[in-house]
Amino acid sequence: MIKKIVCGFIQILAFSFFFSSCGESIIDLGMETFEQKIVIEGFLYPGKKVDGIKLTRNFPLNTKPNPATLLIQDAEVRLVDLQNNKEFKLGFNLKKLSYEYSGSDLSINYDNSYKLLVSTSIDGKIYFASSVTKTPKKGFSINKAKTISGIISYRERDQYGNVKELPLVCNLSEGTTYYPISIVALEASDTTFIYENAFREVKRENVIKNLDNYKYQKRLLQNLNPEGLTVTYDINWLSIWFYGNYRIIVYAGDENFRLFSLTNSNVQEFDGNFHEPKINIQGDGIGVFGSVIADTVYFKIKE
Repeated sequence: MIKKIVCGFIQILAFSFFFSSCGESIIDLGMETFEQKIVIEGFLYPGKKVDGIKLTRNFPLNTKPNPATLLIQDAEVRLVDLQNNKEFKLGFNLKKLSYEYSGSDLSINYDNSYKLLVSTSIDGKIYFASSVTKTPKKGFSINKAKTISGIISYRERDQYGNVKELPLVCNLSEGTTYYPISIVALEASDTTFIYENAFREVKRENVIKNLDNYKYQKRLLQNLNPEGLTVTYDINWLSIWFYGNYRIIVYAGDENFRLFSLTNSNVQEFDGNFHEPKINIQGDGIGVFGSVIADTVYFKIKE
């Protein structure tokens, strides 16, 4: 789901570093306003291997670059454990098309800070970018005993005839206030769609055309009490459009992830002025380098 949250951000970030005059909504998107940047997409997970750090180059609007030329495969990528001041060199995995650390002497811990350093040559010029993330504190998890699981009927009712909600109960990470929720129908298709749903009439051709819009649902818990212990959230049936198995992933996100995901698609003010998304990357970089704790639960909607 993180990929879905930042999906298309290369195109979005092609707008980066443009400005308009006060009160005007027309900007020049020509080559003279373009600045070459390293586009970073990477996340650290406490207790997990460091991998999936993707690097690409941005491109001007109104151009049609070869996607193969956008991928940066020969960068020097290092990760610094700021607690121990130890540096680790990441290598490029040709199968995954991303950078990772293949050794066994690097552990991503909770409530620790890590710095990503990237340098690369693009069209004969050296570019450098860096970013620091602090991982969330230990404590976040989905309370499986109190969260929806198992097999249930669509809009199942309780003994009083009321439609049951789908409870999601989470143990919070102290100091973390931002918790994106990914809800995915794992067997979504035009044959498993709930056409007799309670919300709208949908034709099969519409399901086929907009399958991903129904398959992938996202919700958000934010601005929570940073010292809170638990939170209960009822997932509305508007998130359920198919029969079959579902996966819910909840993320406890760091500040970098929170700022980027809240601002990357909202870069124009009401008066027409444009601004950059919140990007905590220094130097010649754009994108997001953050850290999250993730937990998963599954359930099934039967016919």
